[in-house]
Amino acid sequence: MIRIRKPAEVPEILKNGGTKQTRKDCEAYDQNSSNYRTGLTKFRFYTRIYAAENVKDMLKKAQYGKCCYCESKFLSTSYGVVEHFRPKGGIQQNEQQHLQRPGYYWLAYDWKNLLFSCEKCNTSHKRNLFPLLDETKRAVSHHDDITKERPLLINPAQEDPRKHLHFRGEVIIGDTDKGRQTIRALGLMRRELRNERRSHLSILKTLHDGLEACRKLAKSGNDVTNLMKEIKEAEERIRHHSSCEAKYSAMAQDFLNSTAPSAANE
Repeated sequence: MIRIRKPAEVPEILKNGGTKQTRKDCEAYDQNSSNYRTGLTKFRFYTRIYAAENVKDMLKKAQYGKCCYCESKFLSTSYGVVEHFRPKGGIQQNEQQHLQRPGYYWLAYDWKNLLFSCEKCNTSHKRNLFPLLDETKRAVSHHDDITKERPLLINPAQEDPRKHLHFRGEVIIGDTDKGRQTIRALGLMRRELRNERRSHLSILKTLHDGLEACRKLAKSGNDVTNLMKEIKEAEERIRHHSSCEAKYSAMAQDFLNSTAPSAANE
C-alpha cells in the first residue's frame, strides 16, 4: 500500500448530482431516523453518481491503475469497484458484530470518502468493516462530527501507509495496531496475493542479482562497453518495477532498501 494523491478538484457529477442526493438523504433521515437505524427503511445509493466513469477514471489515474489497498493492477477480467472508505450502507466494528445501520450515508458521494479497489479487498474482505479505536466516538448521522473518530484502518489517500506497514520479502508486516488491523480487515496476507507478490519479487531479485554480477565484472576489467549497456538496462528495469506506477511497489522498495549497502560498509 502506498500514499495516494487524489486531485483536489471534485468531479462535477459529485459536486452536482452527489450534493443534491446527499441533501435528500439527510432530509429523509431526519424525517424518519428510527426506521433507518433499525433497517426497516434503507437508503438507495446511485452508482451512476458515485461510480460514474469520470469518477472511476480519476481514481484509477491517481492510483496508477492499482487497487488502493493491495496494489494489484486492474486487468481486463477485473474491473474493480469504487470503494467507500467509510461504508455507506452499514457498519461493523468487527466481524462478530451485527451490522449497524444506516452507515455513513451522508458520505456516499463525498470525494474524500471514495477510492478504487479490487473486488477481493472490497467485497471479499473489507465489506462493512470499519473499526474505531473508541467506538463510542462513532458518527452515526450527518449531525455528528467524524473528526472525533480514530479509524483503525489506513486511508491511503489521507495518510502515509508506510508509517504503519512494511514488507519482509512478500510478507506484509504491521508496525502499528492500525497496520495490523488493516492487514486483517483487507486480507492482505491472503494466499493468492502472497503468491502474486512472491512472483513479482522473484523477477526483481533476478534483476538485482544480474545487476550486481555485471557491476563486479565491470570492476574486474572485463568488456566495459557491453557491461555498461547491460547495467543501464538492468537499472532501468529495476526502477520500473519499484516505481509508484508498478504493482506491489511498496514491497519492491523495501526489498531494494534491504539490499542496499549500509553506510558502514560503503
